[in-house]
Order: sequence, then structure tokens, then C-alpha cells
Amino acid sequence: MAITYEKKKQRKNTILYTIITAILICALFFTMVISFYRAAEDEAYDMLHIQTKQIKDDVILQIKSDKENLITMANFAAKLYASGQSYSLMFDSFKPIGLFSRIGILKPDGTFITKDETVNISEKLPFEQAVAEGEHITGRTFSYSRPDEEVVRCAVPIKVNDTTVGIIFGIINIETINEKYNNMAEELDAQLFIYDKKTGKFIVDSFNSQPGQLSDFATRKYNDGYSYEQLVNTDKGFTSFKSIRTGEDLYVHYSGIEDFGWGIMLARYETQVFEKTHKMSQNLTMIFGAIILVIALYLEVLLRSEKNRTQLHLESSDIRHLLLEINQQHEKVTSALKRIKEFSNARSCFFTDTDGEDFFYIKPSLHNKLLVGDDREYFHKEIFRYAAKIHNGKAHESFMQILANSHLEKTNNELYKFMVSHGIKDISFAIVSDKKNHVSILGAINPRKSSVARTLISEVAVCFAIAVYNKKHLNKTELAATTDSLTGAMNRVAYKKDIVTFDEEKPDDFTCIYIDVNELHTINNKYGHAAGDEMLIYIANSLKEVFFGHSIYRMGGDEFLIFAQRTSQAKIKKNIEIFVEQLKPKGYHVAIGMSYRSRNTNCEEMVREAEIRMYEAKARYYQNKEETYVAEDRDKKYSYTKTGIREIDAMISVLKDHYNGIYSVSLETDSAHGILMPSYLGYKEDEENFSKLLMKYISDSVHPDFQRAVMNFLNYGAIKRQISEGNIPSITYKKANGETVMLSVYNLCEDKNDVNETLWVFAKE
Repeated sequence: MAITYEKKKQRKNTILYTIITAILICALFFTMVISFYRAAEDEAYDMLHIQTKQIKDDVILQIKSDKENLITMANFAAKLYASGQSYSLMFDSFKPIGLFSRIGILKPDGTFITKDETVNISEKLPFEQAVAEGEHITGRTFSYSRPDEEVVRCAVPIKVNDTTVGIIFGIINIETINEKYNNMAEELDAQLFIYDKKTGKFIVDSFNSQPGQLSDFATRKYNDGYSYEQLVNTDKGFTSFKSIRTGEDLYVHYSGIEDFGWGIMLARYETQVFEKTHKMSQNLTMIFGAIILVIALYLEVLLRSEKNRTQLHLESSDIRHLLLEINQQHEKVTSALKRIKEFSNARSCFFTDTDGEDFFYIKPSLHNKLLVGDDREYFHKEIFRYAAKIHNGKAHESFMQILANSHLEKTNNELYKFMVSHGIKDISFAIVSDKKNHVSILGAINPRKSSVARTLISEVAVCFAIAVYNKKHLNKTELAATTDSLTGAMNRVAYKKDIVTFDEEKPDDFTCIYIDVNELHTINNKYGHAAGDEMLIYIANSLKEVFFGHSIYRMGGDEFLIFAQRTSQAKIKKNIEIFVEQLKPKGYHVAIGMSYRSRNTNCEEMVREAEIRMYEAKARYYQNKEETYVAEDRDKKYSYTKTGIREIDAMISVLKDHYNGIYSVSLETDSAHGILMPSYLGYKEDEENFSKLLMKYISDSVHPDFQRAVMNFLNYGAIKRQISEGNIPSITYKKANGETVMLSVYNLCEDKNDVNETLWVFAKE
């Protein structure tokens, strides 16, 4: 009887609790509706703030970049002025860049010249006033040369010996700047206004076909707490007023662009802000109707959840037992990840930390979706970047979830595209950090049971981190035995162990790369073993950077070997090119041999094949060196011999295969004469100043990506300064036809401080 009474009492309590729960749910729904609208409003303002800053930063970056280009053109104009040349060379070579559609120069006599015309604007803009204004950018104004055209002008003084001899203007068409930023506003589904704070005229107006002005908003009906005066007189903030077109509220964020005296406004309609919230509120009625069903199912769900909780605790306990054994059995880490993956019904599970530990488990049938190589490196980088937002230098544990949704698309578009391209919808992971800035991450990709994954991962994350940390530090002897002490690469012990694993697993797209360092013995003999060690360390670090995620071994004194799996031949060849390029600045050379199998069958066979190809490459290197380097400077004095005309002719015929042209140039008179292949620049040198000749060559023959860099060689003052400091000015560039050329300038005078006579050498790469 007592038991029955207790059960009845329990049922009554359950009914009472259910009624109370229903009342609370109704109250919760009303609260949610209000909070949804408030949250949507706050989110709208936050998003407007973020997007306004993005556009503002883009405007500042674009205008500053254009201004830097204008400064470069001003320097070039100053050189033309100093040499008595006209500005026509500049106008002829100018091409629209950035926002600038054309350029113009205001001369001291008040004339404003462009490529096509010359007008006198002394009444509109006296030269002294332009000089006083210095570097600046205007708002929307009328063109000097085309009075019916509205433009924005960026001005930079042209100075010679600290005297302003002209003002160069970069002209931005209103249509050009509107087209760019209207497109950005359209992508953001918002209205954008950029205006001159001094005049109030709109520079960009995505609302009207013809730009208006800020005073247009003076007559709007502002919502409580906002006003037109507040909009005009404060540097940045939010405002809201009624639209004259639709009658609905406009939500606006505004901010000043201080560097240019401009302002920016970004706005959205009320229907845009509350679109999702309206739909959500419409669904609340349906949700309310489902309350009774939810209550009926409540007890059953409660019982089931208790059962699931018990299963989860049992699972986490089993995982902890596995982790206790990882020091004896390394595969226990994989087994633990497998248990998490199966229990949360995820695609895969992973563990990584800031010490470089990296474990990944995925179902064998989905192995083609395993992240490897650069993809895996990028994945880890992004995970640690998000973890860093939480880690504060203290012992800490937290959980994060990254979803491939619209929010991620807007805030981190690169990661969003990466996740979509790899079929990743959800990354759920726990972050464990300590006071020593050591961070461990345990996570799951695409867990179908998100809540289960979160609970299980959170429960075992600390145990996982401790177990891996202990394994790592309790097995330092094993690590030392398999690691090369000088370079940090794996050694032959690790190599012999790994080839057994590779032969058993037979990975797809398997590549063996054999690398031999050229001239290590020579460097050791000439500069000492410290220089040789430095060379080996640099090469090893370059390999680790370029072939991150692959197995890298130091096989001997000057030999390295790489096993790369699940990576295409094209990707491997590209990485080899990047690696070789990284060695060039240091003057290091390697011989490389490669063997590839679509599926590995025998590692030792591939190593022998790659080694043979490496020796073939090494032989070609030394053969080429013997043919190319016919003399070596060993700090010996040169001996001069008598040379006949026939011998000189023969020598020149040989040099033609290695050099495009050699010129003797006087930096003082800007004159030159050709020594070897004088027709290389393609003009009659005796009729041109050398700088003018070189300028034509740059414009006609040099690839556009390299023109600005080569143009620096027109600055004779900088050339003299580099030579007097003991340097040899040089640059490697590409011509429009794809040919690679190295230009070097040498001093022909014995006194390094006397830099007037120089030798300009255009050499084939």
C-alpha cells in the first residue's frame, strides 16, 4: 500500500510538474519572440558595423595604394622635369591603374595638361593654392578638363630639390568608384553611401542612379534616440529612420574615413533585418501546437536520455582505459578515436596539439576523404586559430563547433569553401590548454549525434591530452633514437621501421624523392663544418615547410629522402620547384631523383629507382658546372695577356650565348655605348639618352608585372649609393615573351666612391 501511495504521489507530482512546465514553455515562447527580434536587431547592427569596416578598410587600402602609385609617377615626373624632358613620356606610358582612369599635371603657369589636352585653370585653382594644399584627395567635384564630368581627384606635388614644380593629379571617374563599391553593396544586400564630410556630396550612392548628398536625409523621420544632427556631428555610430520609398525602418551604421575627410554609411531595410525572425515567429504557432505532444513524450525522452547518459559514461570509461595503455601500445590512440567516431556516428575523429602530435581516424571505406598534405596543414592551422580565441594563457577546457553555414561564409569565406569542397558540414572539438601555452584539440568531423559527440569529447578530452602528453615525454628515448639530432628530420632507424608499414598499407599515389646536397664537402673544407651544418639545417627546414605532413628522413651526411602518399605527381613536382627556389637565395644546390607509383608495392625498389635518377641529376649538375664555370676566383691576382682581334671576335661569339647585351654607361652624362650586342635594347643608342632608351625598353619589352621593379634602375642616385656601399645592384625579371633576364650594374672605376662610369650587363638566366 505504501508503494502504491508513493507511486500515486509521484504521478500527481509528475502532472503538476508537467503543467508548470507547460506554463513555463508558453512564457518562454513569448520571451523568445521578443528576444528573437532584439537579437536580430543587435545582429543587424553588428553585421552592419563589421561590413562597414570591411568596406571602409577596402576604400582606405585602395586609395592609399593608388596614392602610392601616384607618388611613384610624381618621382618619375620630377626626373623628367630635371632632365628637361616633357611629360609626354609619362602620359604615353600611363595605363589605368587601380581607380585612376587618367592623370593630369598642373604646371606653375596655371596650365593643366593631360595626355589629350591642355587647359588654363589658374582662376579655378591657382598654383600657389594647390601647393599649399599638398597631398590630398577631394570629394565629388567637376573635372578641370571636362567641365560636365564629375570626378574625384588625388593630388601629389612634383618636387625637384625640395621645390614644387608641378602637381600631378590622379583622376577617378565617379562611375568607376560607384561601379566597384555598388557591386560590393549588392553582394552584401545593403545600401551604401560614401560622402565628402566637408560638402556632404555623395561619392558613392547605391540608392540613386545620380549621386545625391547627405542633406537628403535631413527631412527623414528618425526613430527614438536618433537624429540627423547626431548623424552629421558624430564620427561613427548607428541611426535609424523611415524610408520615404517604402515607409519601413532603415537600420544604418555610419563611420568617418579620417584619412580622406570622407564618411561611409551602410543601411538595410527592416524586412531584410527581420526576414528570418518573421518566419520564425510564424512557426511559433505551430511549435505551440506541438507542446502537448512534446509534454506527452517528455517522460519517455527523459527515460531514454538517462539510458543514453549511462551508455555514454560507460563508453567514456572504456576510452579512458584504452588511453591508460597507450605507452605500451601506440595503436590504442587510434582505437580510442575509433570508439569516439562510432559512438557519435561521425565521419572521422582527430587529435592534434601544439607539439606536433597528429592522429586521425576515418572509416576505411571513406579513406579517400582523409585530409592529407596541404589540406591537413590548413585544417590544423584553422582549428588552432579558433582555439587561440579562447585560450588565455591559463589552464582551460572548452568546446567549439564550426558549421559550414551562412555566418561562416561571411566571416571566414576561405574556411567555408574548404569545408564545402571536402564535404565537411560540422567540426566539433574540445580545447584543452595549460599555463605553458600547450594546447590539445580532440574533435569529430560530421558527427550525426552532435550532442553525444559534444558530451563524450568533453568528458575524455583532458584524459586524451594527458595520455598523449605522457606518452610523448615518457618516450623521449624512442624519439631520440628515430630523429636526426642536427636537422630534426627522421633518421635511418625511423626509415627502416616506416618502409615496413608502407609496404603493408600500400598507400595510393605514393612517391619517393631522393635528395643529395651538392658541394657539402667543398663548403666544409672552405668555410668549416659549421657552415656545412648550417646548410644542412636550412635544407631540412625547407623540406619540412614545403613537404609538411609527409615523411622526411636524413639518410646520411648529405642525403635526404621523402615518402609522400596520396599526393598527385603534379603536386609533388610543384613542391619540388618551390623547394629549389627556396635554396637559390642561399646559393645551395641539390640533385633530386623521384619515383612514383599509383599504389605502393615495394619501398626499397622505389628508393633504388629514385637514387639512380638522383645520381643522374648530380652528374648533369657537375658536368654543367664544369662547362659553365671555366674560371674560379681564389683570391689570386689576375694576369693580363696580349689579345688579338681574332681572339676578341672568338670570345664575343662565345659570350653571345650567355649575355643579351653589355653597355658602358656614364651616370653623370646619361650616355652609353654598346660593348656586346648593342642592338639588344632595340633602338639607336647614339641618338638617345640611356635612361630614355631604357624607359622605352621597359615599356615595350618587359613583362608588366616587372616594369615597376626594373624602373627603379632609372634612379641613378640609388644605383650610385648601392655601389658605393659595396653592393652590386641587380634584378631578375621576365620579358613579355617569357624570357628571364638578370640585369647587373658594376663600377668601372677603381675608387668605389667615384661611381660615374658603370657597366650594365643583361645576362640570360
